[in-house]
Amino acid sequence: MSDGVVNELQSPEPTRALNAVIPALRARLPAISAAIVERIEKAMPIYRDLRTVEAGSLEDSVRRNVECLFASVSSSGPTDLTAAIATGRTRARQGVPMGEMLRSYRIGFVEFWESAAEEVIREGRWNERDLVRTATLLWWVADEFSAAATEAYRDALSEFAELRERRRAALVEALIQGLGPDTVWEIAAKLGLPRDGLFAVVAGEAGEVGIEALPGVATRLREEGIESVWRLLPNMQVGVLSLPSPGPDAPAVPPGTLGAPGNDGGELDVVVGVLMGLGTSARIGVSPAYTDLADTPRAHYLAKIALNSVTAPAETGQPRVQRFAATPLATLVVAAPEAAVQMARGVLGGLLRLPREEQDVLLDTVETWLVTGGNTKATAERLYCHPNTVRHRLRRIAESTGRSAENPAEAVELSAALHALRLFPEVR
Repeated sequence: MSDGVVNELQSPEPTRALNAVIPALRARLPAISAAIVERIEKAMPIYRDLRTVEAGSLEDSVRRNVECLFASVSSSGPTDLTAAIATGRTRARQGVPMGEMLRSYRIGFVEFWESAAEEVIREGRWNERDLVRTATLLWWVADEFSAAATEAYRDALSEFAELRERRRAALVEALIQGLGPDTVWEIAAKLGLPRDGLFAVVAGEAGEVGIEALPGVATRLREEGIESVWRLLPNMQVGVLSLPSPGPDAPAVPPGTLGAPGNDGGELDVVVGVLMGLGTSARIGVSPAYTDLADTPRAHYLAKIALNSVTAPAETGQPRVQRFAATPLATLVVAAPEAAVQMARGVLGGLLRLPREEQDVLLDTVETWLVTGGNTKATAERLYCHPNTVRHRLRRIAESTGRSAENPAEAVELSAALHALRLFPEVR
C-alpha cells in the first residue's frame, strides 16, 4: 500500500449530506487545519518539541491530510492516501512514536467530524440517519488513513534501520582497514566508541558467506560491561571491543603500543571466556589490548594471525580461541610474515620432515624447555616425563635442526622459529 497513492478498497458512497456541505467546509479549510493543529499540540507535547517535529511540519502534514480527506469523501473512487503515507514516513524519520502519530489522526478526525456535523446541522434539512451515514463514511476513511500511515511508518523504520546498519558497517570497515575520509575520532564518535580507553579486536572465521561466526556475541559482551561494534565480512566476523579500564594495580598499556598480556586488567580473559561460551566451532583470534584507535588496523591483522594459528580440529572439542601474545619476538615475527615462514623452515629443517606426531612431541619439549629457562626438571614435570626423556628429546632436536637449545644464540633462533610455526601454520 505504501508504494501507491490510493487504496484498492472502495470507501462507502459519499453521503448526500456531506456532499452538500463540502463547499462550505472547503472554504473553512485554513480554519479547520489550524484548529486541528492547535488541538494536537495542546494534547500532545511531542508536537510542540521542535527538536523532534521541526517547525511547520505538523501544519503542512495536517493541511495535506485534510486536502486528501476532502478529495476522498467527495468521490466514490479509491481513497487518496498520499498524505497519510507521507505522514507515516515523516514521523518515523522524526522519531515520533507510532502510538502518538495514530493519536494525532484520531484528534484530527474528531475535529473534522465536529466541523462537518456542525455544517450539516446548520443546513437544517438532514435527519439523524444522514448524520450517522456521514459519521460512518468519515470513520471508514479515518481507518484507511491510519492503516496507510502505520504501514508507511513501519516500512520507513525498516529502511532507516537498514541504512543505519549499512552506514555502521561501513564505519567499522573504515576503522579496521584504516580507510575513509573521516578521522579515527570522527568514526569513533559516530560509532559511539570512547575517544580514549582500552580496545581489542576479535576475528571469527565464518563458515558460510553472510552467516555470523559469533552469533549473539555483542549482547553477551555487553552483559560483561564490554561494548563492541561488528562488521560481517565474506570470510569472517570482525569486532572492535571497548574494554573497561584496568584497575589501578594493573600494568598500564603504553600509549601507541599493542600491550603485552596482563596489561589489560584481565578484561581479555573475560572476552576469551565469553567467546568460548558461545558454543561455536569457529576459529577465533583475539588481538592484544591497545589504547589508540588508530592502531585498529594493526590489531585486526594480529587478530587474524591469531585466528590462523588455531589448528585444533573443531571435532576435538578443544578451545578454538587464540590470543595473540604480544611479546617482542612475536611482534618481530609477524612484521614480515613471508620472511618468518622461510626463516622457520630453515631453522627447523629436518624436524619438519619427521612424522607429525613426533614433530609435535619435540616441538612441545623445546618450547617448554625455553619457557622454563632451560630447567630440565621443570620441563619434565610439565610434560609428565622423566628428565632423561627431556634430554633425549633435546638431542633429537639438535640432530634434526643442527641447533642446540642449550646454546643461547641458537636457542633464540629456535624460539623465533617456534613463534613463526605457531602463528603461521603454513610453515609445515
